[in-house]
Amino acid sequence: MIVEVIAVGTELLLGQITNTNAATIGARLAEEGFDAHYQVTVGDNLDRLAAAIEHALARSDAVALTGGIGPTQDDLTREAMARVAGRAITRDEAHAAWIGNRVRARSPEVNPTVLRMADLPEGAEGLPNANGAALGVALEHEGKWMFAVPGVPVEMIAMLDGEVIPRLRNLAGDDSILRSRVLRAWGLGESRIAELLDDLFQTANPSVAFLISDMEVKIRISAKAAGPEGAQSLIDPVEEEIRARLGEVVFGADAETVESIVVGRLAQLGWRMGTIEEATLGQVGARVALADPEVFAGSIITGSALAGGAPSSDVILTVGAIGPDLDPGPRTTRQVEMTVTTPAGVTTRVFDFGGDDERVRSFATIAGLHLVRLALEAAG
Repeated sequence: MIVEVIAVGTELLLGQITNTNAATIGARLAEEGFDAHYQVTVGDNLDRLAAAIEHALARSDAVALTGGIGPTQDDLTREAMARVAGRAITRDEAHAAWIGNRVRARSPEVNPTVLRMADLPEGAEGLPNANGAALGVALEHEGKWMFAVPGVPVEMIAMLDGEVIPRLRNLAGDDSILRSRVLRAWGLGESRIAELLDDLFQTANPSVAFLISDMEVKIRISAKAAGPEGAQSLIDPVEEEIRARLGEVVFGADAETVESIVVGRLAQLGWRMGTIEEATLGQVGARVALADPEVFAGSIITGSALAGGAPSSDVILTVGAIGPDLDPGPRTTRQVEMTVTTPAGVTTRVFDFGGDDERVRSFATIAGLHLVRLALEAAG
């Protein structure tokens, strides 16, 4: 079953609000095994919104819209759905009365616009809102379904899980589910990993995809099957093959992060860690402290008023300054030297990074954490 997601709101197009709803809905749909080939963001314009819905219905079995069902004049999702289906707008009088009573409990007057949250396209089913006042919408049109949920995340998630997903399951009549495994890699570039895994990208089920983020590459293996055991049986041999090809480059999976691995190993060894940071301005220490303050001994930021003696700890990461640009061309190459000292020894490495100070700082933070991880693994 193909489900298209439409996020509604001019504020999303302007970047005033991050479009987390589309990502959340996309993840929920994937977990249920539904296909989502497109996600569309459209502003608060009736003509453009109606056109977006029509295009979505032409290439999918159902459409999930988020946003635009509030009380103000620019909340136009209901009207756009009604226009596409050729329906009038009606009012759920019982829900309007409930809204009115709720408003009068706080204010002597009821602004008529607030009652718009009880409006529905003619023939639509109103979806209860566990965390707000606006009714959601479920509307069938020419054998396909449109669902509208609020834009407020806490309202959207409750309605999506409680009302929309169960209806989609019934419509699909398909018990298949989608499961994913995410492997995390560091030490090889995106293009090199793509080259090593090239033939695996050609399969459809399970499918393999990857995403690079701050020097780390995430490799996602996704499989669809009748149940979780069947999906896992498809994922396991592919994961084994990827690990065999990439070796120690794969350092974690799923929710594991480099800092969670570092603090776990520190706790296992009974060691504490401190940092002396210049290029990274304390960001390595901050990530370790957030992961587990019990194993964190403190940070010293050099080149600032906070500079001082080294923290008393078993493991010390020292991050040097950002070096000068070594590349005479349009690209930049700047070096940062790092040293990890543990009871088992000392490791020093010089990293080459490209980009401005912010980019170098971000890359150096990740590199520093991985240098510590490798030193802890070598410590036995």
